[in-house]
Amino acid sequence: MKVAIIAVSKQGAALAADLQPRLADSTVYGYSAYALPGQRPFEKLSGIIKEVWENYEGLVFFCAAGIVLRVIAPLIESKYTDPAVVLCPETGSFAVSLLSGHEGGANRLAHEVAEYIAAVPVISTGSEASPRITPRNLVLGIGCKRGTERQHIQRTVEAVFRKQVLSVLRIQRICTIDIKKNEPGLIGFAEEWGLPLYFFTSQELNALEGNFSASDFVREITGTDTVCERAALAGCTVTPRISDTSRGSLIVQKTALDGVALAVAERGTYE
Repeated sequence: MKVAIIAVSKQGAALAADLQPRLADSTVYGYSAYALPGQRPFEKLSGIIKEVWENYEGLVFFCAAGIVLRVIAPLIESKYTDPAVVLCPETGSFAVSLLSGHEGGANRLAHEVAEYIAAVPVISTGSEASPRITPRNLVLGIGCKRGTERQHIQRTVEAVFRKQVLSVLRIQRICTIDIKKNEPGLIGFAEEWGLPLYFFTSQELNALEGNFSASDFVREITGTDTVCERAALAGCTVTPRISDTSRGSLIVQKTALDGVALAVAERGTYE
């Protein structure tokens, strides 16, 4: 998605600078008094809004909601053609899917932005809406047979979360072993849910200490005794890296259903 990131304050320009390299095809527009090197300066938001509206698939604003609503109102036509609009307050605490949530991809973009700036995503469309702000602090570790379809992975995750009385809205990231980098079903599932997908080598997973649901069969195939549990814990670190596994704990141990094995870890609090 081609994204324009627009900031109207010094704090917003700094957050935009942090976000820009994480969104592959993005450009930052900064108010001229605060624009940082490499950002496109502007004097008035009204002077650039038509340009970014017509030339970008997604818009991420770092400013107050009222400013955004007033400037985009005359341009809104259809959820099928309007760009995805995500709003972030200048504190960077939330990423709100404001316009074109489903069709335009704003829901997915809001999740991506939230992940990158450590914000809470706010989604208001249909089945994705949450009645309250839900902490996104769960890491989903997944292992699956080659060729497993996206829909089957999704049904399995939803079934396990229902049984465990957990909200899928709390999932922050998905983690697995690196031999699954080209697994279409798993990649499609992550994209459909707007979640980042991290991969770890068998050596990295084996470096974790703890009591796991070991399987000789899984070890023979993957090089590690359990993918889902180890991957869930590996993803609990900030970077993520393997250096500190005390920052998370398994709350759902390995659950295997028809070729899909998953585990859930809860991340701790970070300074």
